[in-house]
Amino acid sequence: MPMSMPPATIPGPSRWEPTPRWERRYREVLDAGAAVFAEKGYAGASTRDFAERLGIRQASLYYYFSSKEAALAAICELGVKDFIEALRAVIAAPIETAAKLRAAIGIHLSPLRSRPGADYVRVFVRHRHELPDGPRRAIAALARSYQGMIEELFSEGVAKGDLRADLDPKLATLALLGLCNSVITNRTLPRSSTIDSLIEEYAKIVIHGVTSGKGRGTASAARRKPRARAAKP
Repeated sequence: MPMSMPPATIPGPSRWEPTPRWERRYREVLDAGAAVFAEKGYAGASTRDFAERLGIRQASLYYYFSSKEAALAAICELGVKDFIEALRAVIAAPIETAAKLRAAIGIHLSPLRSRPGADYVRVFVRHRHELPDGPRRAIAALARSYQGMIEELFSEGVAKGDLRADLDPKLATLALLGLCNSVITNRTLPRSSTIDSLIEEYAKIVIHGVTSGKGRGTASAARRKPRARAAKP
């Protein structure tokens, strides 16, 4: 979990170490910040909104972070690091490629079941680009790492023969992330859908496609036909 050092004006030892109580409160402060950013957007939110949600003085927030920008950076970092840690365990698991891909989709969408998890995910997707240059680059590096891990799942599936040999792992990764992020960026979900049903449906789309067995056979034949004609002398 990312930590902010207390301001220099706060008395204490030269080497400050966060206490468990401080860490719990720090997470509460970030939870409140994530909720405010998710509701009002980065531009429309203020640290006063954080303080009002927590029922504390605005000045007390500076014990946990130095600015609104620092709060956004910490929230984005925490959100993507949770994704990375969970996905790392999936990659290492001795399970089939299809199960790993379903798990990856679940990791991306499961936080939307409840708050504050949904707030962290939405803030990361919608507002990380509003960070100042330095923090934005740091968060972008973490996002690329996460994207690279999903690409690794597809590459591993191709190498094992579980996925199409001609599959482009980079494009497949973009497709998976695009599907998942479409849920996050929408303000509302279809009334008949739940997060669990979306995870299942998106997993079917990514793993099995959208055509019926008959359609896949027809498409395969159509792709093979030009190659067969070209082979004739």
